[in-house]
This record gives sequence, structure tokens and C-alpha cells, in this order.
Amino acid sequence: MAKYLQDFSNGPLDYYRKKASFDWKKMKVFLFTEEVVEFKQQVYKELQEHSMFIPQDILSTPSFEEQRKISAARTVNLLKLPSFSLDKIFANVKFQVAKLKIMIDLDPSATIKNSIAYGMFPSAIQGLGTDRHTDYIFDSLSGKIIGAYCLTEFGHGSNAKSIQTTATYDKKSKEFILHSPNFEAAKCWAGNLGEMATHAIVYAQLIMPGGINHSMHPFIVNIRDPDTFLPYPGIIVGDMGEKIALNGVDNGFVMFNQYRIPRVNLLNKNGDVTEEGKYVTPYKDPNKRHGASLGALSVGRVVIIGLCSTYANSALTVAIRYAAVRKQFGPEGGEEVSILEYQSHQHRLIPYLAAAYILQIFSEYIGTVQFQIILDSFGGIQNEQSVELGLELHAISSGGKPLAGWIVRDAVQECREACAGHGYLKAAGLGDIRNSNDANCTYEGENHILIQQTSNWLLKFWPLILNGQQFKFPLGSVDFLSNAREILNSKFTCKSVEQFAHPENILKMYQWLVCYLLKNSYEKYETLSKTMDPFWARSESQVYYLKNLAIVYIQHFMIQRTYITLLESQDPQIQAVLTKITALYGAWTLEKHIPTFYEGGYATGSGLVTLLHSTVLNLCKDLKNDVVALIDVIAPPDFLNKSVLGKSDGLVYKHLEDAMLRRPGATSRPSWWKEINEWNNASLKSKL
Repeated sequence: MAKYLQDFSNGPLDYYRKKASFDWKKMKVFLFTEEVVEFKQQVYKELQEHSMFIPQDILSTPSFEEQRKISAARTVNLLKLPSFSLDKIFANVKFQVAKLKIMIDLDPSATIKNSIAYGMFPSAIQGLGTDRHTDYIFDSLSGKIIGAYCLTEFGHGSNAKSIQTTATYDKKSKEFILHSPNFEAAKCWAGNLGEMATHAIVYAQLIMPGGINHSMHPFIVNIRDPDTFLPYPGIIVGDMGEKIALNGVDNGFVMFNQYRIPRVNLLNKNGDVTEEGKYVTPYKDPNKRHGASLGALSVGRVVIIGLCSTYANSALTVAIRYAAVRKQFGPEGGEEVSILEYQSHQHRLIPYLAAAYILQIFSEYIGTVQFQIILDSFGGIQNEQSVELGLELHAISSGGKPLAGWIVRDAVQECREACAGHGYLKAAGLGDIRNSNDANCTYEGENHILIQQTSNWLLKFWPLILNGQQFKFPLGSVDFLSNAREILNSKFTCKSVEQFAHPENILKMYQWLVCYLLKNSYEKYETLSKTMDPFWARSESQVYYLKNLAIVYIQHFMIQRTYITLLESQDPQIQAVLTKITALYGAWTLEKHIPTFYEGGYATGSGLVTLLHSTVLNLCKDLKNDVVALIDVIAPPDFLNKSVLGKSDGLVYKHLEDAMLRRPGATSRPSWWKEINEWNNASLKSKL
């Protein structure tokens, strides 16, 4: 077991590693399986054999152009590695999730480019197209073409229905004519589009002869000549320029000037146009066809949840290992103690470590579900519950992506501050993680708008609950709503920290929250609908109602999935520490919902608050000796660890010294020292 996992070298982190209550190698194998651990070690070996995959020195930032070149080279050359070859794509689904997270540690920009070109682009064609588009799929997977996904326009992002790009059918030539009527209609923010994409999936309003608009449809569009990378006539395509981070991704814009594409380039699974110019679709309701066309976006959101999880692991690796080594203050006359021993520091970091584990387990689960759907689609396998699964996954990814982005946004910032001044160094790596994660709060749906997809899905269940309907969904995320009425009649009954900290009791509290907020949100919406348009009624029901409903639903599902996972362990030590992690995350996140418990009559008196606070602090203290080993399980290997504070040997000050002295020009006088002298001397003379 775990024969591929090597012991860490002796060093300052040994003190806590020896105190751990569990075997970190057994935990790693339990969470990832032995074959995945072996696979990851093989990928690490392949990466280290090629210099282009070794991370650059992080003491300085490469130029904008160099960042582009590095990520582009990695994107296309990853396909040449044995573990990334075409035949491996259809192998173990868990391998795909593992590769994604390794790529994120390697280069987030290259990961995004690769995921769009060889993941999202071909899977969208598979999901939205038919047999006539098969060649595009295999040309993409083999690297012959490079894809982009063009939905957003400068004037319309979240409101995709109102995009202005048009695709007008010409019955004579049997072609669609793509056109951008103005700059607001220019497609933008599409990854790979700025410099590399040869093809793109472009969404446009489908206009039939006579001016009949059948609303938004997806098309495959040739953007650039694959041999010269020059755009075709009728296309203006360019790069959007430098961003806060992820500058290896060439986000681009494109405008069309009466640009013609063949009729068959319409991705026609949900709507088609015959040669004679007749529009046909299996959907009578345009809204359902619209939803089906955007279903491919779940892939991107699931990938982003994986991005968030990996960023959390990397940031906590730095902050936890640094906290274990850094010593400050201590009892009078005694030795300085590790800052990890202080209650305030434990409370700052350990709940976020618990959140990182919750995200790790959840992202592995939801990523496996999504990749299996994609592989089943390629293999022609039809799931009996495919419609229900698609709707549930859409709701989960639409809520999970915002929640993951927000968790990690706050976690990375706390890690940065917890490392104090040293955490502000470029060499600490935390600034880069923070900036890279920042995009997760926006792309594939701005968080506050995207999460409304989740609450919209949940809202329709309350009338069904009142009618006594039972719920049985493929992923089981809302099945407890079958007992919503009984749940709403329940009260807080915990009498001790031990009771409160049991995951089943925390799950019950979350189920009450979901049911209460679902009932209140529905009633709020219905009341407002009597005096205003449903559009505004839904808008006026967001704050304190629908947004909170979506958040507690996703939090419950994340805890539920973690609890199901930990119960599968046969090792009592692993089960014990994962139970503490689950309880800590659950109790810590419940703190924000305290007012709702009292508002709804679930709790009275001070018992809930007192037990909640005691549970959080006790669990932080109980987990303190385990946190270094917990980080060892999820930390990136040292060659991918881009921080002088977070290496596995714990030699923080040695790595800091090397970084200080290794930086070019660190100990030499500046090249402009003579100019400073001249300015200074001139100033002194003027005063005399």
C-alpha cells in the first residue's frame, strides 16, 4: 500500500508530523485510491523529464509575451505526454480529475487553455452536435485544431438570450451569414481566442428568411488558418490584453462582417435548418431548448470548482507549514512557541483547512460525475435519468462554483495575512494564488447571478412538497425534501459539544435551513408577484431569501458527500479525523446562519450559540496536531510548490535566505546610482 509515496525528509515539521493521529499515506490512498496515487506519480515523473514543465523561478514575473509563450507551449505539448495521450482520455474517469488538478498546480493558465481546447470545446460539440460534427471532435482531441467557446459579448454576458451576433440563413448558397452589428456584439473573454484558436463555438441569433428569429443557437466557426494562424477575411479577431492574473490565457474578442459558414456548421442537436430553409427542433418550448443549449456550461463550472479546490490546497500548504515552523513569543522565561499553538491562529486557519478538505472531496466527486457523463456521451451510453441528472448537475455546479470561489477567495486572503510580512513576498506564492482565484468569482457566470440558477431550480419544489411529492434525484442532493414538513417541525435539541459535533446532527440543522428558506423564499416571491411583474418579484426576493437558500443547499450537499465518503473508510483513525473535519466545517459555516435559526423558531435561549462556538474552538484545538499531516495529504509536490514558505522540508528560513540572495541584483547597487548622486548633489548646491 502507498508504495509510491516517499517519507518526507527530516526537519522542523517533524514535531507535528510525529503528533498526527493518523497515517497520512493511508489517508491519501483512501481519498484518491491507490491506482490514482500511482497514476499521479507517473504524471509527476513525465513532467519532470521535460524542462518546459518545470515551473519558472517565482522571484520575478515573466513578461506578458513570455507568459503567453510558456502557457501555449505547455498547452499543446501536454498532449505529447503518455499520460495525456488520446487513448488515456477514455480510460479511468478519476485519472481525468487527477490530471486536471496536477495541471492547475503546474500552470493555471495552461490548464484553462487545455481544458477549453481539449475538454470544453469537443464535449460541447458532442453534446450540442450530431454525427456530422464528429470529425471536429477528434481533430480537437488529437490537437489538429484549437478550440474556443464564444458566448459572452461586450454588451451581454449573463443575459445570453439578448446577444446581438446574428446568423442569417441564405437559402441560395445554403450558408449562414455571421454578422456583428456593432462593437457591443463582439464576442469577448473567450479563452484561446486572442492568439491561438483556429475554431470556435459561436452563439448567435438564428435568423431565417423573412426575418424570423429563432433565438440563440451554437455554430462551429473557422476563425484562423491552422497553418498560418491568420484570421480569415470577414473576421476581426484580437487579444484583450493584460489582466490581473492568468495572463498565459489569451482571452480574445472577435467580430464578424458578413462572414459565411456552411449550413452544416450549425450544431443541430436542439435545433436545425434544412437545405430548403425550414427550421426544425425537438423542443416546443424555446426556453427548454435554450437551457439544453447552455447545458455544456456545467463542464466549465465543474472545472472551476476543481481549480478552487487546488488553489485552496496550495494556499493552506503555505500557511499551515509556515505556522508550524514560525515561532513567536511564549511564557515568561520559556522558549518561543509555534504560532500554530495560539487559539487565534488555529481559528484563522484550521476551519479553512477543513473547508479545503470538503472542497477536495466534493470536487473529486462532482468532477467524476461530470467526466463520466462526457465519456458516456462519447460512447453512446444513455443514462435512464439523463434529464434529471443534467438538471441536478446544472443546479449543483451553478451554486457550487460561486460558493467554492468565495470560500477560496477568503481562505487565500487569510493565509496571506497569517503569514504576515513574509506572506506578502512574491516568493511566498500567495499573491499569485489569490489573483488567479479571483477570476473564479466571475467567469462561467458572475457568482451573484449564476447562483440564481440554483435557487430558481429549488423554488419550484415547494408546491410539490405541499402536494406530498417524494423526491428521488440521481445525486440525492434534494431527496430530504420529501420530509420537509417534518423537518420544519423539528427543534434544536443538542445538549453537549459531542452531540453538536456529530455530522448527522449538523446535516439535520442544514436540512432545516434549506426547508425554512425554501418555504420563506417561495412565499416571499408569491407575495411580491401579486403586486409586480414576476421578473421583479424574483429580483426583490434575492437578498436574505433566494441567495441564502442556494448557499445552504450547496453547503448541505458538500457536507453530505463528505460524510458519505468518510463512512466508507475502514480505518478508525482516518474516519475519526475526517469526522472532525466535517464537523468543523459544518459548525463554522453554521455560524453565519444563527439569526435564521432564531427567526424560524428552531432554537431559543443561548444553547445553540454557546455549543456552536465551543464546538468550533474545541475542534480547532483537537485538529491542531493533525494539520501538518493533513496538509501532507493534499499538498502539491515540492517541484510544483511555488512558495519558499511551504516546502515539505519546513526549512523556511533557508529558502527565504536563498531567495533573498539569488534574486539578480539583490546585493548590488542599482544601475541608476550615479543619477541619484547627481540629483542629490544638484539639490544640495541649489540650497547653498
